This record gives sequence, C-alpha cells and structure tokens, in this order.
Amino acid sequence: MEKTLCVAKALYNMYYEQNGVCMDEMKMHKLMYFAQRESLMYYNSPLFDGTFYGWKYGPVLKEVRSEYRFETYFSSVVGAVTESTLNLLKSVLERYGSLSSWKLSSLSHEEFSWKKARAGLVAGEDGDVALSLDAMKVDATKELVARKVVLV
Repeated sequence: MEKTLCVAKALYNMYYEQNGVCMDEMKMHKLMYFAQRESLMYYNSPLFDGTFYGWKYGPVLKEVRSEYRFETYFSSVVGAVTESTLNLLKSVLERYGSLSSWKLSSLSHEEFSWKKARAGLVAGEDGDVALSLDAMKVDATKELVARKVVLV
C-alpha cells in the first residue's frame, strides 16, 4: 500500500505535466477518491493508507488538505510510487481529469460511501465522519458492474 501523500504528489505532478496548470484542491480530493475506488474495484485493496471524510462538497483527505495550505504543494513529500500506481493514476486522469471540480464533486455525491458518512446531516452542514472502506468497496462494485453493462 502506498503512502497517501506520495500518491497525491504523483497525481498532482501528472496532472500538471498534462495540463500545464496546478490542480485545485477540490479536484485533488475527488480524483484521489476515484483512484482509491479504482484500486478497490480492480485489486480489491486500497491504493493508499489515507482516510476520507464526508465533507459537504464530497470526500476529503485531511492530510492532502494540509498540503494545500502552502503554495509549494507537496514539495516536502519524499518518496515515489510504483509503476502500477502511476498506471492507475493515468487511467483515473483519462477518465475524470477533464471534468470540472464541481462536476467531480457532484459525481462523488452519488457515492454510497459519501452518502453514508453524511447520514443525518443537512446539505450545507459540515460533517466529520470517515468514509467506511467497506462502503467504498460497495461503490467500487457498483462502478465495475456499470462499466461492464456499458461494454455489452
């Protein structure tokens, strides 16, 4: 399993190389969520060790949020990720990277794991409940089935 900030740094750098612009924080959280879901979908195991929280605009990783407090995003993060992780991140960027941050937020609001973490909260209320890995596996299974239906 990879370190959360190493994955975030690799994703950030890959996005920058492809687009020539910095990735905003909301997009980063959502792409990290989708990367985690992809790993659960294809490998039945988490890609990285971080915990997502059900905030009002979608899943958030607190350690990634902390990196966005500085203008030198991820510059203090040391370490690399495996080639298979880079390939997974590349596929996530191909599928979701061109979508706006708000569209990604909207997509994340359809996820069972986020809805479960938000249970009992009103739409604009902040929440601080962790997304369950088991619930994220449900999302991964649903996505895998949806993609197979599209291929048929």
